[in-house]
Amino acid sequence: MRILVAGGGTGGHFYPALAVMEALVRKEPEVSLGYVGTKRGIEARILPSYPWIRFYPIHARGLGRGNIVQNILALSLLLVAFLETAWIFIRFRPRLVIGMGGYASFTPVILGAILGRFIPIRTVIHEQNLVAGLTNRILSRFVDKVLVSYPQTRRDFPRARRVVVTGNPIRQEFLLAQRSEAAYRRFGLDPAKKTVLVFGGSRGSTALISSLLRAMEPLSRDDGLQVLLVTGDAEDENAIRKAFNDGGVKNVIVRRYIDRMGEAFALADLIVSRAGATTLAEITSCGKPALLVPWAGAADDHQRKNAHYLEQVQACAVAEEKDLMEKGLAPLIEEIVKDEERLIRMGRNAARVGRRYATSLILGELESLAREART
Repeated sequence: MRILVAGGGTGGHFYPALAVMEALVRKEPEVSLGYVGTKRGIEARILPSYPWIRFYPIHARGLGRGNIVQNILALSLLLVAFLETAWIFIRFRPRLVIGMGGYASFTPVILGAILGRFIPIRTVIHEQNLVAGLTNRILSRFVDKVLVSYPQTRRDFPRARRVVVTGNPIRQEFLLAQRSEAAYRRFGLDPAKKTVLVFGGSRGSTALISSLLRAMEPLSRDDGLQVLLVTGDAEDENAIRKAFNDGGVKNVIVRRYIDRMGEAFALADLIVSRAGATTLAEITSCGKPALLVPWAGAADDHQRKNAHYLEQVQACAVAEEKDLMEKGLAPLIEEIVKDEERLIRMGRNAARVGRRYATSLILGELESLAREART
């Protein structure tokens, strides 16, 4: 079976796709996998480590709210993307096309849906967020099946043929990782201290880093607390490390990127992050207490809606970015970490809403479509 997966751009779309592809190969080693993305997305950096996935970059760009120049460029690239995608179909000959969201998924899925009327090709899309993105809302009218992470998201697809709630797939490493002395040593952390993991997604977050730097003094005085800060691509890792060292802060470990993110989650007593759908799936599947800071620039304000969904079931705390910029992040971290009962309660509630078996449910839906494509 030849399966073409499309999407990416950010980790929120790419990592669920990677989780599905890894699960497909574990279950069916003979499967042929192709991935359509862009050279600018995170997929271009990660996929070279996966030689069993054929990477097909296309020229695609997302629409920008109120950005006329960007929208004109995006529409002008659409024809180019269609031609590139047509050539990919000729070369790869997929029988199942999976769209994981984002602008790079549009042309592969829509072309697969068109061809599916004449030859045995099946199409499916997955929506990670509580509020569906524009690309998936358009594609839902044409595909064979829509998979969603939240039951409430069904309402965004009124014209879909079939909508199935599966949850958001996460990589197996998050489900298998455990606390160990070796893991603490790898990160340079002290097992006797409370550990706070701070990160802003695959691209990083200047706001989270700045708010942490703004209130360094409380951190430097707290001997029972340590922070593992993942900068991503937002800032210069060395400059941030120097700023903490110059401020006398010795309990903040700075990393630009972490390969073993599942281990970092296992060690964390509290996670501070943005509220992207994939991050929330990882947090809830691992049953971790979290402080979420939604990114206000997210399309349709979906991060704030994601965060408040968890807040309603007391599975996290939510802070607005503007408040953190005024007061700093450190005082709020200390307040939450010192409340052991609150940490336990948030972790338990997060685990209750988490869908640890999302990947297995998605594989079941894909298998049923694959059987149709063979007939």
